[in-house]
Amino acid sequence: MKLEKYFAVLLVICMLSYFMMVNLSMVAVADDISDHQFDIVRRHAMIYDLKNSFLMQKELIEYICSLTNFEYDDSEFLVNECKNKNIDPFIVLGVIKRESDFNPVAQGAAGERGLGQLMENTAKPVAENLGYVYDPDKLFETRYNLKLTITQIAYLVELYNNDIHKALTAYNRGQIGLIEYMENNNNGNSAVSDYSNMVLKFAYEYEESFVHESTEKKS
Repeated sequence: MKLEKYFAVLLVICMLSYFMMVNLSMVAVADDISDHQFDIVRRHAMIYDLKNSFLMQKELIEYICSLTNFEYDDSEFLVNECKNKNIDPFIVLGVIKRESDFNPVAQGAAGERGLGQLMENTAKPVAENLGYVYDPDKLFETRYNLKLTITQIAYLVELYNNDIHKALTAYNRGQIGLIEYMENNNNGNSAVSDYSNMVLKFAYEYEESFVHESTEKKS
């Protein structure tokens, strides 16, 4: 009799274990399905974001082409360089507008050359730090000048802890010139200058124009 009770209890334990295993398996399968569905949704969202990012970048490149008359590849180079240096491309466009009016062969009376109107005492060390061979005539080449100009702007922005007025005024006057300007400025030792204000005005106008054009295309 005791033996029969023992087998009965053992049978109940086995059945309970079986049902628990089945239940756990079903939960695991449900979790796997849920995780899989989440991964699909997340992947689709990522693809959507990448697609939107790609389309936005393409629109920006096309906008720069129409604004500057640069070739598409040169405009794409500008955008990619700004992205790599974490610099607002509209700031760069503002600088180039102010310096050369987007004329790659512009030359100033003091020897400034190209789009960013770079002087040799700026262009040569920047080129050498990049591992480039410095050639003053290459400053008239669009991509060469863009590379040096964007690198110099990025350097100054970082140097002055993202103070854009200091960076732009230093780009225009040099770093020593910025110190002298701030010492002689009657507005509380401010780095704000006519130059920095003009560049930011252009940058703001270009960004507003780009956003407006992008919105119109989507409506």
